[in-house]
Amino acid sequence: MLKPAVTLDAAMTAAAVIERLAMQGFWIEPAQPAARARLEALSARLARPIDEVERRLVHDAHKFGAAIRRQRGTMVLWYARELQEVLERCATAGPRGALIDVLNLRESDTQPTIHLRRGGETVLSYGVVMDNGEPVAVSLITDFRSTRASFDREFAAAVGSPASPALTRSASEASAGLAPAVQEKQAWPRIEAPAFAQSLQPFEVVVGFGAGRQLAVAGGPVMLETVPGVETIDVTVNLSTGDAVRAPRGWSRTMRVPINNVLSAEARFELICDEPATPDIPYLTMLEVRYVLDGVVCGTAARPLVIVGSKSKPPASRSAGGDDWQGLSSASPFILGVDEHAPDLTIEILKPDRNSSSGDYVCQWYSPHVITAARGPFPMYLGQDAKTFAKAIVEEIRLFASHELLDMTLESLGRLVAQRLPAPVFDALREAAAQTAPAPPAVLIVSAEPYVPWELAWVEPALCNERPRYLGAQALIGRWLRDANTATTPSTVAIVPRPAAHPNATLSVRHMAVMAAWYKAQSGLVRLRMAEAEAKAIAEGWDGLALAASPQSMRQLLERNLEHDFEHIGGVEAVHFAGHGDFDPARPEGSALFLADGTPVRSTMFRAAKYGGEQQPLLFLNACMLGIGGEVLGDMAGFPGNSLRGGFGGVIGALWEVDDTVAYDFALEFWTRALPASPTRGEAVGSILRELRAKYVTTAVPAPISTYLAYVYYGHPRLTLQRAAP
Repeated sequence: MLKPAVTLDAAMTAAAVIERLAMQGFWIEPAQPAARARLEALSARLARPIDEVERRLVHDAHKFGAAIRRQRGTMVLWYARELQEVLERCATAGPRGALIDVLNLRESDTQPTIHLRRGGETVLSYGVVMDNGEPVAVSLITDFRSTRASFDREFAAAVGSPASPALTRSASEASAGLAPAVQEKQAWPRIEAPAFAQSLQPFEVVVGFGAGRQLAVAGGPVMLETVPGVETIDVTVNLSTGDAVRAPRGWSRTMRVPINNVLSAEARFELICDEPATPDIPYLTMLEVRYVLDGVVCGTAARPLVIVGSKSKPPASRSAGGDDWQGLSSASPFILGVDEHAPDLTIEILKPDRNSSSGDYVCQWYSPHVITAARGPFPMYLGQDAKTFAKAIVEEIRLFASHELLDMTLESLGRLVAQRLPAPVFDALREAAAQTAPAPPAVLIVSAEPYVPWELAWVEPALCNERPRYLGAQALIGRWLRDANTATTPSTVAIVPRPAAHPNATLSVRHMAVMAAWYKAQSGLVRLRMAEAEAKAIAEGWDGLALAASPQSMRQLLERNLEHDFEHIGGVEAVHFAGHGDFDPARPEGSALFLADGTPVRSTMFRAAKYGGEQQPLLFLNACMLGIGGEVLGDMAGFPGNSLRGGFGGVIGALWEVDDTVAYDFALEFWTRALPASPTRGEAVGSILRELRAKYVTTAVPAPISTYLAYVYYGHPRLTLQRAAP
């Protein structure tokens, strides 16, 4: 059977595993030290009985599986285990015992990973189910005869994913109606580097462009947008990798690219690797390249790198059940074009080790302005994996949502989030603010993880003392994801990159869809009268296409098969949903919207949407579960990633429960300012959200309204909308 996955690493100690699982609500009994420490800390801050806190946090480990990552040489092996078994074995083992020994994980026990296929059958076997390089479920079956249809049913039951249409789509379906106008492929990214580097020995990396695709390099074709009379363009090449590698002469080069001889341009870097922490175990990382034009990342490329000890030789062994690190590079397609609305600061958070069970990241920034702060790359450590770190933060906000200690809780968590960002990032933020003054700076956060609420980062000293000191209230903030395209072989089908390497800054809106659920008693859900009023007001005020929250309407919306005023319009450019939402924090894709009949629509459904290219709608999800005592945590980690991969160009939603009246006012004010009547262009989305977040009042009685800080936005911080004629 299939179960949702909790990711662990075979090198973790039993004590570290127990602590990690306790942070996620898993324990054998609440009296265990790790569980007790977690519960006592929350109980003290909440001033609520410990048994009440325990009831809110605990999850049944029997319903989950463990995806355990193990590195052997240059191979990455995965093991599927029952999570309850892992808990029990770690509880009886010595605290310093490694998980590999506690579970007796032998190389012969591993199985090939199961990759979700978009162009054929996904055959179920025993092992870890991977999607975009991330473990999402474990398969614990013994009958290996399962076909795609039965797999999809199993997967839907395990992780709340939709049936076959959202899991498997052929390449031709993905590109149908979405392919851009044919453009000549000018070049491919080129990274010349050794596959293995010996520690303490300098080596050279050459970055440029090639006539064809390099086998070991991931990256899409390079499109150059040329301007008549311009013979050269200056492209900044930023290189980054894991924290065991140093660049004595710097990580950034300016590369002059002749338009008529693109292949002649190159940038050279000298690197040297530190000795691996364990000399006989290779250090696995990626050489990550960012091609930057006028402060905007236009595309990425990557190449695997293996670092061996100074006295070691490159490992020659291979394991039949594992994934070879040399074939795991990922990157995005890109276009070398200028964004005239470029953010004042782009903060990028990368993960060169591709290890989802660790909290190790790398951070760097870009800007079109001249800024003197150190650029990076800087190592970042979250202390836990990203999901666990973010879940603990948002869960505390949920528990304090209507408590008089909410403001202190938010500030303390905001400071915690800020501490995870390197200090030079805030130096760069202040320099950018000084150059844009009196206007606030526009900041784009591009992160390899979609979980941590960076918008809550506490800014000290503040850019504007009259506003709450959270980053999202100080600056124009947008977030973005760069999809992990793991293919390293040329594709014969033109696929529109979803999401694009860089978000769009303008959007012309011909049609807007408004969906709300009128919940009946038989749905088991409380009727949301304010959400109903909200949807009516938006549909009437913006001539929106009113859609019932039914399976049929949802399918038509996502498949771009809508009609309006007796005319087939295909897709839309803006979508607003008002209704119930839910989130199971232990599920990898636990976010869901509820249709009128009570049917949950998981975020993975939006991955199958047929948008992208010339039509990238803005999606506003004004949904949370109300009326059940604040027991549900709303998490936007699932919907942004899956919606962007479905071709949406922006996503707005709440991280936690929102007050229904405030949410109504928030939505109406947002659309009033974002999409005025033609021909007026609306205010920038990042600016509107900055102003709305500033309505958070720390001294409110009996408690501040956390709704104003709940909304996160994925998209260009300067995105503006304008009505177009239907």
